[in-house]
Amino acid sequence: MYTMFSLILGPMKSGKSLELIAQVAPYEHTEKNVVYVQPEANTRDKGVQSRLGVNATALTIKSLHDVNQPFDVIGIDEVHMFPETDKDIVEKWIHKGKNIIASGLDLDYRGKMLPIILRLYELKPDVLITKNAVCDVCKEYNAQFTQILTNQQPVLGGLDAVTIDDGSYDFQARCRDCFQKD
Repeated sequence: MYTMFSLILGPMKSGKSLELIAQVAPYEHTEKNVVYVQPEANTRDKGVQSRLGVNATALTIKSLHDVNQPFDVIGIDEVHMFPETDKDIVEKWIHKGKNIIASGLDLDYRGKMLPIILRLYELKPDVLITKNAVCDVCKEYNAQFTQILTNQQPVLGGLDAVTIDDGSYDFQARCRDCFQKD
């Protein structure tokens, strides 16, 4: 039984979804059952969709516990939007020999580790890919953070750790020097 648990993490606009599709897509040409999932909280995209236009059809679910079809390989997009308790089902899948490839933000808009990501780290991923983006301020390819703005000003507190990209705020990739903390 060969199990692989991979995490793809980084800020907004870093190519996480593209990397997820690139990692999962080869399994679609094998005899494996492949499924992609995304949280229903992700109102921005239908399915897994990269900013370059590459996409994959995905089940939209509230919790990873809601996956009710058989699979050998699962691609989880926007994993940071799932409940922290979903770590338990991921651990169960690992012990059942499933291949799990998950992508999402690692840090919230305050630069704090997101709870589900912390729990997934505790499962010791076999592969950890960290992505950078182009900083929306200085235009250098070294952005590691996601800044949320309203009226062109950084929001430094008062929002949920996972703030949905529903058009209410602007989201920017920021490097360490351009990222503003409280």
